[in-house]
Parts: sequence; C-alpha cells; structure tokens
Amino acid sequence: MGSLGNLTNGDIMIIGVIAFLAMMIFPNLIRRKRIQKTVFEKQKKGEEIRPEDFKGKQKLFFTHNAQSSEIEEFLVKLKTFAFKYNMKIVFPGNFRYQGEVSPTTLILVGPFGLLLIRCYGFGGHIYTEDDGKRWMQNMNETVKEITDPVRSMKEEKALMHRALENTEFKDTVVYTASVFTRQNIILSVPEGCRVFDRNGLIDWLESDGDFEKDDHVPVRKLTDWLVGLVKAGR
Repeated sequence: MGSLGNLTNGDIMIIGVIAFLAMMIFPNLIRRKRIQKTVFEKQKKGEEIRPEDFKGKQKLFFTHNAQSSEIEEFLVKLKTFAFKYNMKIVFPGNFRYQGEVSPTTLILVGPFGLLLIRCYGFGGHIYTEDDGKRWMQNMNETVKEITDPVRSMKEEKALMHRALENTEFKDTVVYTASVFTRQNIILSVPEGCRVFDRNGLIDWLESDGDFEKDDHVPVRKLTDWLVGLVKAGR
C-alpha cells in the first residue's frame, strides 16, 4: 500500500489507461478466438457454417463492406504472382461486347490462357442456401441475398468466348474465379466453385497445374488486344 502512495498523477493515469485497454481488448481477443475456433472446427468436419453458429459470445464483429483500397491491396499481391510467372494483368477488366458488359474486375493473361477475376467487396459471413442456388451475406446481424458469383462467372466466360471467336485468339483457354477482397471475410461456399478470399486465390493459382501449362499464348499481343477491348467499351 505504501508504494501506491508514491505514485504520481502521471503513473496513475498510465495505469488507468492500461486497465481500460485491457478491458476493451481482451474480451475482443477471446471473442475472435471463439469465432476462429468455430470456423476451423466446422471446416475440419466438412460442415457448412451457418448464421446460427455466430450467436452470443461468438457473435460476429460489426464490420462493413470492402473499400477500393482492399481491391488495390489484392492487386498488389496478384502483380507479385504475375511478375514471377511472366504474366500480365489487364485492370480494369470490365469489357463490352455486342451490347453486353462484363463485370470482370481484372484479367490475368499468361501462357496458359486467360483468367477472368471478379472481385466482391461484401463483408461478414458469406454462405449459400438451396444447394448453392442462393448466395447470402450475414453481416451486422442482417442477412441478405447477394450476387451469385458462379452464375456471373459462367456469363463472363461465355461473353469472352464470343469476343474471341472471330480473332486469332479464338482457341485461347478461358478460366474464371471470384474473390471476396474484404479483410477477415468468412466464406462457407461449395467446394470447387472457384470462389476465394484474397489469400485463397493466390494459393489456388500457385497450386493448380493449369496455370503452369504453356499453350503458347502470345501474352503481350493478347494483352494489348484486351486493353483495346476494354477501352472500346468505355
């Protein structure tokens, strides 16, 4: 008790700040750990993660949808990958053809062909209902239906094939993927649907043998043509 009497006002203030921060931070760390444990255990068992898994002490944190800076952060990661494997990126990648506009965010061009990537900024927890027919977002205790990325990928791929069919690039293989760019996004999506978070997309590119193939695609020439296609639709 005597030592406490020797504390200055400044010391007392510092102790108060530390105590306040501990009260604010530690419960959040524990809550985050609970959420991570739930997600890990569900994924390990191959079980679907549902909104009801995030109740009470493991309620999801208040968040928001992604900002443009998070797409830019993802783009930096993709550029590092592209440079490593002599690939090119067309950004923005949304193009118009025969009156239709593709919502493609960016296009990765490499010896393997083309990869159309659409980015989504939804935050919180993304999952599906009705056997994958409906895509849902659970954020800030509100559930709503969102764009179906699988349907979008099919439409984007079909439009790109039509744009290529009367060119010298008509035999180019076209792949598609979707990326949720929000930090700490929780994805509970059908296996093999090619819907990823930022790290997941890069891991897929580095592990899937399709992107190691050399189909003798003229990368620079095709990239220039795609840039022209994008610009023509503006």
